[in-house]
Amino acid sequence: MKYDFDKVLDRKQGNCRKWSNDVIKEKFGLGETAIPMDLADIDFECSPAIKDAIVKRASVGDYSYTYINNDFYNAVIDWNKRRFNVDIEKEWIKLTFGTVSTLHYIVQAYTKEGEGVLINTPAYDPFAEAVENNNRKLYCSPLKLVNNRYYLDFEDMEEIMKNENIKVFIFCSPQNPSGRVWTKDEIYRLAELCLKYNVLLVCDEIHRDIVFNRKDFISLWNAHPSIHEKSIVCVSPNKGFNLGGLKTSYVVIRNKEVRETLLSRLKSNSITSPNVFAVPAIIAAYNESEEWLDQMTSYVEENFKLVSKFFEENIPKAKVMDSESSFLAWIDVREIFDNEEEMKKFFIKANLTMVVGSYFVQDGEGFVRINIGCPRSVLEEALSRIKKTYEEIYN
Repeated sequence: MKYDFDKVLDRKQGNCRKWSNDVIKEKFGLGETAIPMDLADIDFECSPAIKDAIVKRASVGDYSYTYINNDFYNAVIDWNKRRFNVDIEKEWIKLTFGTVSTLHYIVQAYTKEGEGVLINTPAYDPFAEAVENNNRKLYCSPLKLVNNRYYLDFEDMEEIMKNENIKVFIFCSPQNPSGRVWTKDEIYRLAELCLKYNVLLVCDEIHRDIVFNRKDFISLWNAHPSIHEKSIVCVSPNKGFNLGGLKTSYVVIRNKEVRETLLSRLKSNSITSPNVFAVPAIIAAYNESEEWLDQMTSYVEENFKLVSKFFEENIPKAKVMDSESSFLAWIDVREIFDNEEEMKKFFIKANLTMVVGSYFVQDGEGFVRINIGCPRSVLEEALSRIKKTYEEIYN
């Protein structure tokens, strides 16, 4: 079946935060004609199978407390095996209703106040918030930028683990904001460090559903034979299938002791029954929406090619980092703007929203992230606004 990703969906009708006139005005001072390119969700209508499953469940007319049935577990197990060649068991899976809140629970469960948590930067800001909101000490190991591509600095990470009281490493794979897909060797070396220094490796794999060349992606447990004993894998269909509003994230924990520690923390926070629509949505996503996901991923990959070509031809001073996954373009604009205030004014003039590089904890200054997971006509209009604004200011 051929799916229509050129269809422009009126997301304002669904009370979508990204497209809310009130939110856009409050955050950016822009009006109703602005094109939002900041929040990390996609602007495509969801898979028909997911929509049908939710409508079918809604038609029952009962929205009271629910539970997680075996169909959910079977769907998760089959998806991880079929899509990523990862073998997991029912007991290892825990639905947690949101990766960001889960990171807070993880920090609470495995560290004490004052102990260290390590991340790579630039990083998704809630990684840092999970640490600092719980009075733990944040340590950052900057990614090395070589020829507009990020690499892990293993020497720096080892130095921090060896000399500081690091208990947890929160690792993003694929990486946000750059879309970098780490190699098996890179993940193996990272896992070796965590095992050597007894650091719990928390691997955020929520962008793995949207990888342009799927064979390039290696899940954590397939990269190292022993790291599953000292790790947690965070998974979510929210990015690939746009289910963020249903709180459908989950964790997979193989080691029983590690698992029981987090389950105890979740119990103390009274994390209980799931969203009534979350379970049927995940089942429909994993069991019936794989072809939709593949087509959407190919569509977004073509969007990336369009964006890269646009900047090469029209604004070569802006360097678009080659992305291997997701729908977020990470662009080096240091040759154009002297500071972020200048950058913000540019995008406001262009009537577009975006995310400034300083949002990503540190080491992102001089970059901008724009969301290109949208119908091509919307993307082309956004690029046209960028070109027009650039010509008005700099030509």
